[in-house]
Amino acid sequence: MYTVETSKHFEKYTDFCTGVDTWVLKNETAPLQKPLYFVSQPFSKDERYFWFVCAFPPGGLMEGSVQTMACLDLETDEIYYHPDVNAGSAAADPDTGELYFCTQNLVLKKGPRPDSPVEKIARVPDKWRVMPGRIATHLTFSANKKELACDISSGNDTYITSLNIQSGNFELWHTLHGGWNHAQFNPVDNDLILFAMEFWQDLKTGVRNRIGANEKGQLTRIWTIRRGEAPVNHLPVYKEASHEWWSADGRKIYYCDWRRGIGMIDFHTGERRLVHPTGYRHGYSSANDKYFVADIFNYNDQRHWYRGCATTANFYNTETHRPVDIVTRNPALYKYEEPCDYHIDAHPRFVFNDRYVAYCTTVFGKPSVGFAKTSQLVELTSD
Repeated sequence: MYTVETSKHFEKYTDFCTGVDTWVLKNETAPLQKPLYFVSQPFSKDERYFWFVCAFPPGGLMEGSVQTMACLDLETDEIYYHPDVNAGSAAADPDTGELYFCTQNLVLKKGPRPDSPVEKIARVPDKWRVMPGRIATHLTFSANKKELACDISSGNDTYITSLNIQSGNFELWHTLHGGWNHAQFNPVDNDLILFAMEFWQDLKTGVRNRIGANEKGQLTRIWTIRRGEAPVNHLPVYKEASHEWWSADGRKIYYCDWRRGIGMIDFHTGERRLVHPTGYRHGYSSANDKYFVADIFNYNDQRHWYRGCATTANFYNTETHRPVDIVTRNPALYKYEEPCDYHIDAHPRFVFNDRYVAYCTTVFGKPSVGFAKTSQLVELTSD
């Protein structure tokens, strides 16, 4: 087996400030490469296959860009490009390395090799397919790997459902009006899904609606639903809440507070507290909850955010309460007046059984996937 350090497809970059090493995937497959969204499974647990997103600018629209995928095979040290795979909502089966993905109406599956056949898993019932819409924000597997969580968007309505992979049948859990997304199966409980209230635009009136809040100003963004029961709201520690995910043990909901840091909600006890003390946009946790990674947007001189602005990716050690920048500055390749049409936020997450952190980096002048070794990050933040 090859590793990212020994593979021919990577180029090493050492951060000028912290000395953290990143192995950056060369742009051999596409001019724009990036990881899957941080809650989406990108790799096989045997560490052989890693799927990543490919794009060929300017062929895309903001937040709905035309994106395909490729798969790095670390046994053969080859990259297999898949122009027939839609990167939207994609997730890899951790046992087989096969990729599940969606088109406008279908849920499909394909193996890592380019000559693998595409298998149809399901077609969305016509009653739920109103344009514009989606099948899932991010496909996630149930704990027993028999179902996929699908937050079907159909006009102004959202259907929280599960898809039985074997039969191709959808089970409706709840119907909601307005903007709802980011549905994610709990990693240990087959009957529990996390999802989010989101900004949305009424397709009939054109009115743009914000995320709801209670009388104290706390966003009512984070929700869970148990199969057969009504949804339950989980309030943040302070006011802000975004980009939520489950802990690996399925007990905790983590989320980002853009002003305060990464927050934690214990699903069983209701305890709420900060676990990472700096304001971040996206985050992720190691399986043992000892380490966190996150990204920061570096605004321009006018304090403007825009897609493709400079970013920082960060690692935090909860045992020593010490952080270190994985990359101090991902350079901005775009301007506020001409932002990127693709979602190239750093979106760091732990991969390959927590041995690496993968994130989107621009340090070599093009967006691509970078890998940093967790062992070095732990060493740099240890006493």
